[in-house]
Amino acid sequence: MKDLIKDTIGKIKKEHILPEPKWKYLVRKYGIWFLFGLVVVFGAISFAAASYLLSSLDWDLYRFMQQNRAGYLLSIFPYFWVALIAAFIIGAFFDIRKTETGYRFSLLKISLITIGSILILGAIMFFAGLGGRFNSMMASGVPYYGQHMMVTKELQWSSPEKGFLSGEIVAVFDDKLEIKDLKEKNWNIQLDEETLIRPMANISKGQMIKIIGTQLGSDDFRAIEIRPWVGGGMMGGSGINSGQRNGTNSGRGMMRGN
Repeated sequence: MKDLIKDTIGKIKKEHILPEPKWKYLVRKYGIWFLFGLVVVFGAISFAAASYLLSSLDWDLYRFMQQNRAGYLLSIFPYFWVALIAAFIIGAFFDIRKTETGYRFSLLKISLITIGSILILGAIMFFAGLGGRFNSMMASGVPYYGQHMMVTKELQWSSPEKGFLSGEIVAVFDDKLEIKDLKEKNWNIQLDEETLIRPMANISKGQMIKIIGTQLGSDDFRAIEIRPWVGGGMMGGSGINSGQRNGTNSGRGMMRGN
């Protein structure tokens, strides 16, 4: 033991080893926890953005396409955000292991702390309305986000050739609507007795709507179903026909929604 102590003292003197300043220790200690917190925040942002996408997309449109439910759901799943969440969870996990007490935590406990922190904070951000803002920032700041990296609500309802169109109502007539789509193009929307208008859809000037139907020409579209812009497509209840446009009932009767 004496030889070990003597050798250690000799090594310290020979290599001029000095005690580390306390401030360096504190910076390293709290820096790791700060990094952990930062990773959790970014993971929560990803969760809030993914949750917003999942809640805003219409998950029942496969019924109007030649595609089965499973294939359709896989095609619109937010893989980009899920991959980021997984990366941040792994990063946060290793940050905890680098802390002084990290070795005391089991793999299960660290996983629960990391995932729980991201999910709780992400849920708070989502219900605070931040998920939509993050998606808007990505769409405006990241090239190809809304075209190739992610299926967004705007992309989903900007495909008139596939039967899906959306826009702001410019004018309302007895048997048609005029709308301006998300690309600032004007469309004439034909309505008839079979046009189903969902209960929450407000058919008046200045309102945003989603339309399922058939493209008839370069700027003509026949509406089969009209939905409100806010909300997904899994809404139940009764639909009404075009007789309640402008908030009045012209006596054309009721239609039953799917």
